[in-house]
Amino acid sequence: MLQSLSIRNIALMDEMQVEFSSGLHVLTGETGAGKSILVDAVTLLLGGRAQKELIRHGEEKARVEGVFDISDCPPVQKLLKEQELDEGNELILSREITLSGRSSCRVNGTLLPLAQYHQFTDLLMDIHGQHEHQSLMDEKKHLGYLDASGDDAHRVLLEKIQKDFTAWHDCKKELERLQKQSAQAGERMELLRIRQQELKKAKLVPGEEDELAKERDKYRNVEKIENGLREAYEQVYDGSEPAAEALRTAAAALQPIENLDEAYASLRTRLDALYYEAEDIGLTLRDLLEQLDTDPDRLEAVQSRLDLIRRLSRKYGGATTGEMVQKLKEIEKELSSFESIDDDLDALTKKEKQLSQQYKKTADQLTVSRNALARKFEQEMEIQLRDLNMAGTKFQVNLPACPPGPLGNESAAFLIAPNRGEELQPLSKIASGGELSRLMLAIKSVAAQREGVPSMIFDEIDTGISGRAAQVVGEKMAAIAKDRQVLCVTHLQQIAALADHHYLVEKSFDGERTRTQLTPLSGEARVNEIARMLGGDPDSARSHAREMLKSVKNNSI
Repeated sequence: MLQSLSIRNIALMDEMQVEFSSGLHVLTGETGAGKSILVDAVTLLLGGRAQKELIRHGEEKARVEGVFDISDCPPVQKLLKEQELDEGNELILSREITLSGRSSCRVNGTLLPLAQYHQFTDLLMDIHGQHEHQSLMDEKKHLGYLDASGDDAHRVLLEKIQKDFTAWHDCKKELERLQKQSAQAGERMELLRIRQQELKKAKLVPGEEDELAKERDKYRNVEKIENGLREAYEQVYDGSEPAAEALRTAAAALQPIENLDEAYASLRTRLDALYYEAEDIGLTLRDLLEQLDTDPDRLEAVQSRLDLIRRLSRKYGGATTGEMVQKLKEIEKELSSFESIDDDLDALTKKEKQLSQQYKKTADQLTVSRNALARKFEQEMEIQLRDLNMAGTKFQVNLPACPPGPLGNESAAFLIAPNRGEELQPLSKIASGGELSRLMLAIKSVAAQREGVPSMIFDEIDTGISGRAAQVVGEKMAAIAKDRQVLCVTHLQQIAALADHHYLVEKSFDGERTRTQLTPLSGEARVNEIARMLGGDPDSARSHAREMLKSVKNNSI
């Protein structure tokens, strides 16, 4: 229940503090006095759109704060505990907006994101605007009104159907994506297998092209190599005058004199070393000649291998053998992932079927619940309409089937026959403005009989009615207010007279600024306001107003 409301710098309200209690509160005043501003402030407090146009001219920011008694609101207490915020029987909500477009939301002083803030406000108060009854003309909204009258078990089904549909819908999307990928995989896999086969068949070795090029160059110059090796061999070791023998002879020539001078001995030693080196070189040259491969078939094989490597390299963008070996690994990895698609498809198909069956099961349960709820809703609506001076009205809820969705397998359509003997027709075809107002109030009355929010605001929901109809609408609001707090902006004296608490909304000018203020009324002040609403001769109107208030008081005793 809203205990107090503080408003600062919203529209024409510079600073205002209003206290509330239980029962029916009405707000009245001249047209343009600012009654809607108060509703706008509460709407902002409850998490409505933060429009900088609400900020009072000349100010940088605006703020609204509400103190709620939550001693009889276990859902809010539970939410406070879950979110580890201050616990107790009092909850303070505050909202601030600035000219820069920034806004902040706080619960018990703790800054919260708007979505989290809404979790609290949705449990505290409902606002029913002056044009909301027009939404009854839109059949798309009828299902929401019907579901709002359901009990806890029905609300559990509503939550479950949304979860089941989301899970099923997400699974279907993933299955469709995988099926599309699988359809495209056929051509891709065929191409990959061709590439895999040619690369595997090539048996490439990283860096082999360099070795093959060297080997090819040797075969192409084999005659030149043989001639060079042979001539070198003959000159060094096996010719008519080999270099090795010449070195040996020179060393022997120095042997007789090596003891005569250190220099001769050193030269003799160096010539011996050169002889042995030349001998080793000669033997190596001989071995290379003997090992020289002059097989023309090998040259052809090497050239063919190089041609294969170069052809593959061009096909794979100039890749080296090492890069093509890596490419083969990537191809095999991709093929492996494609080959698992069939297993994934089987698993996902089974999951989609299970989720579809689960959705259908919940949707069927929701359909049964809605059918039972519709019959009960019809009965309760006809009782409420009878109380609202629409006796004899036939009200019916149709539940036509619709494609599966997050709200189930059916929509809803309200039909009425305002007079006995008439055929049932859609509201949009036959309901008048006054009838729509009373229909909306009847719907809110039915919803109020369920466990719901502790506070409700009706913003000129009495539009289009007068006389006896206005009286019964007021009585209905008063009846709702016996179980919860009701705030009502009205222009009807019949409703104002039924209030437990009456507030006057009026504008004043202090010579510099215009401001809207809210004043609690009692005694003669209240009589005068109801007389103003009655119009006509002031004395007669005041007398009538006293009679109205007296009648309400006597009936409540």
